[in-house]
Amino acid sequence: MLRISAMIIAAPLISLDVVSLPIRIVLAIVLTWVIYPLIEVPNLNPLSPEGMVILVREMFVGIAIAVTLQVVNGALILAGQALSMSMGLGMAQIMDPSAGTVPVLSSFLIIFSTLIFMSFGGHSLLFFLILQSFEFVPIGAAFDLDAVILKVMAWTSMVFLGGILIAMPIMLTMLLVNLCLGIVTRSAPALNIFAVGFPAMILAGLALLIINLTNIAHRIEWLWVEAFTTARDIWVGV
Repeated sequence: MLRISAMIIAAPLISLDVVSLPIRIVLAIVLTWVIYPLIEVPNLNPLSPEGMVILVREMFVGIAIAVTLQVVNGALILAGQALSMSMGLGMAQIMDPSAGTVPVLSSFLIIFSTLIFMSFGGHSLLFFLILQSFEFVPIGAAFDLDAVILKVMAWTSMVFLGGILIAMPIMLTMLLVNLCLGIVTRSAPALNIFAVGFPAMILAGLALLIINLTNIAHRIEWLWVEAFTTARDIWVGV
């Protein structure tokens, strides 16, 4: 149960503050009750030195899987921050239960990602991922801790790559919008750029965001698929 509980505490969506602690406890108990007959549970004393090591190891497995999936949310927060800065919304912040104070666009992307996650059955994939983890790393089995840490650290670079993949098309277009505004300002110095430029940038950015929602959805879905694949593959051969 410790592996499942650790994963639920740190996993995307479930770890949000809006999901109360009693709900997480009930969910962990239900998942343990469902998975218990499907796996082999060794007979060990949890208070013995060997049992304590196994308990810590189980907690590490659950947290490692959850952190691997949390990379997607990190990429979305980074993409939202970059888009907000390019659109002139960098000062527009909102309180997010999972990440603290984040830009409005980051919160929008996280909500959008949640809908995509549920639409392709991410909750079912999460259950099967927990079940597969007991096949790759049975309870009490040893594994190469250094190899797992290196794989997880290598995957965290996807925070930057994923954020760039999501934000880059709109950012490049907004760069062209800024260049056009600069040309207009040089051509008509009497024009108040603060009265015209900022609203134009925000409207152009929101229009581009709406136009690119389909492409953004495909990239977010790709990130989720890669995250689930990586969360499974980090335990292969360790």
